[in-house]
Amino acid sequence: MISRIDMSETPAFKAGYLNILATADNHGKITALPKVMQCIKNNASEIFPKSGNKSTLNLFAIVGDWFINPSKKGFITNPEITNGELQKWALIKAIDYIRETIRRNTENVAGGLKLNFSTVYAMGNHCLDAGTDFILNVMKTCPMKSLITNVNMEKSDKIAEAASNSENILKSVEFTIPDDKKPDLQHKVLVLGVTIPSMDYYNPGLCNGLEFYDNSNQKDTALTEEKLQGTINSVKEQVEKFKKNNPKGAVILLSHMGESLAEIIIKNVPEINHVLNGHDHKTTQKRVGNTIISSLGKDNEIFKSLICKFDDEGNFLTTIINQFDIGRTMLDGIDELPFQKSLNKKLENDRTPLIKMSGVEELYFGDEIRFQNSYLMNFLTTTVKKGLVERMGGEDFVVGLQSSSIRGGIKNGSDNLAIMKIFDGVSIDLSGLEAGCVKGKDLAGLIVENISDNLLNPTRNTLIHWSDIQVDKSLIKAIKNGMSDAQYQEAVRIRNPITDELELIDLTKEYKMVIGSKYLNKDSIVYPPKIRGNFTKLNTTYEQVFRKYLEENDFVINITHDIKESRVL
Repeated sequence: MISRIDMSETPAFKAGYLNILATADNHGKITALPKVMQCIKNNASEIFPKSGNKSTLNLFAIVGDWFINPSKKGFITNPEITNGELQKWALIKAIDYIRETIRRNTENVAGGLKLNFSTVYAMGNHCLDAGTDFILNVMKTCPMKSLITNVNMEKSDKIAEAASNSENILKSVEFTIPDDKKPDLQHKVLVLGVTIPSMDYYNPGLCNGLEFYDNSNQKDTALTEEKLQGTINSVKEQVEKFKKNNPKGAVILLSHMGESLAEIIIKNVPEINHVLNGHDHKTTQKRVGNTIISSLGKDNEIFKSLICKFDDEGNFLTTIINQFDIGRTMLDGIDELPFQKSLNKKLENDRTPLIKMSGVEELYFGDEIRFQNSYLMNFLTTTVKKGLVERMGGEDFVVGLQSSSIRGGIKNGSDNLAIMKIFDGVSIDLSGLEAGCVKGKDLAGLIVENISDNLLNPTRNTLIHWSDIQVDKSLIKAIKNGMSDAQYQEAVRIRNPITDELELIDLTKEYKMVIGSKYLNKDSIVYPPKIRGNFTKLNTTYEQVFRKYLEENDFVINITHDIKESRVL
């Protein structure tokens, strides 16, 4: 456990408990789940106090992106299954495990009292990487309440039809906690779930039959209060209806929109007691007015538990928040967990070490790939280029790769699961490669446009890394801030295929380049619509080219001098 924060304002005798175990942005990292489960087991009494009392409600809250790239295949042990099928299996197992852990934690339940437990879920943008049909199957068949507060039902025929036939697909869900002393007093809790609405940006063309209020082709950092009125109104409508009948009731919002957009919602709907925040991978804790925002991190690195309480008069008190660091979990007995055994069987051949490295022990994956030079990104762009030389008719071309497409690094001894994770940041349906020719002025222009956007929010706005281009990010920043008289094109150098030297880009020359379809499909920035007509599909993906290269080289990776060069200055 990392921290314990007591957010209570006044002491009072407690008449009702609400225990919440919350997680977000797991990104399909199911191999970390045994540690998560062990951590829950080790700390069950602290996470779920008084869990067997009739006056306690226990919730497992999943705030989006449990799934990532669900359509993707590539497992060795079970080549016929997809990411999504395995991740869904893990979700059901996790829900069952948490329920049984709570049950074992209380004598009252063992004595026959019905356990008051439920799972609540909000979609994340990566949960929609395989489109509407996949996530509908999840919502209809998994034992949880799927909350779709900002789904525009008038424009979402598939969702509307499913919701009309299911008690588990809801705009919001209301729970009742009986008072522990007064038979006529019941405490009410409303839980809502909102998703970042920009599916035309994150998953263009995939969400047929599903549309969020305020859907646009803009990333979350570009969304403003004015652009979120549909989402705000949908939350406000549910809360006002609830508060009219339950003025002392508690309101919990699962928000896969990031902290900044959660604050916009709170500003307009201040009756929200607690926001469980996902999407921006923060782990912070803050109070905005009377509302607490708990951010839930990423990749099963942490989870949080909230202990919320009602007093004898039915007033909802703020919470004690525990943050648990999975990396510090005591692992005694983890090999005996049924989930661990089942997972080992499902992935037996996928966990055999494959990668043999020389030159370094690891090409590290971390947030730095989003804003600075990275040996990992240098290696990936260079390797994809090597895999395309024959198809491109020579080496006179460059490869661009968005940092947001990458979800894992490479170590000496990496197994197939690690290899599958590398290019997991973009849906398989949107990960195709395209090749074309552009003028030097357009190549320089799109690079400067990308760097300028990245400078606005380095950890959220994707950075494009290049195989044979060096970009002086610091110079571009200086020019933008009026601290340099240089021209923007002076910040871009491209490798001469004959001399192998980096030289200033020639604005009049034509350059061949390869980049992902997802970038070329974007209409919210200047250059994709300007140049996309020059490109043709290669009918392959970054991952397919990369894996083919590894297989042809017996999974041996040699780190050459050019991988260690500085391509982002």
